[in-house]
Amino acid sequence: MEASLMYEILMYLNSFYFGLYAAFKVCVSILKFILLTYPGNAAVREMILLLLMCVLETVRIVLGRRSSLSARAWQAIASVVLTLPSLILVIYLCFFQTSVLKLEVIMSALMITLHVAELVFAGMFICTMCRPVTYT
Repeated sequence: MEASLMYEILMYLNSFYFGLYAAFKVCVSILKFILLTYPGNAAVREMILLLLMCVLETVRIVLGRRSSLSARAWQAIASVVLTLPSLILVIYLCFFQTSVLKLEVIMSALMITLHVAELVFAGMFICTMCRPVTYT
């Protein structure tokens, strides 16, 4: 199977799953902010990190979808570079928040799995896209 096809399929799947994940995280975060007490400004910090993750992930998905459709290496590389901070934010929101629900851990684990698979196939896609064309 071609790496570009698998990368495009993963980006397409992630675009839908991320919408579900972001809506779930925002709703659960609002519910936790209402029902639980947070020390200091932890609630504000976590909401800012959640919004930052939403912005990073949206830009990453748009760049990744455009790169695989137009075969532009710089957009694919930018998408891979943006995957790393997005992955770190998902890991933080999964394990290091003030309070974490089990359902959040499950949803975040699926998101982490998608990110890792995308990194693998994006690396293969970039390697195939950047090699010189040979005509035989």
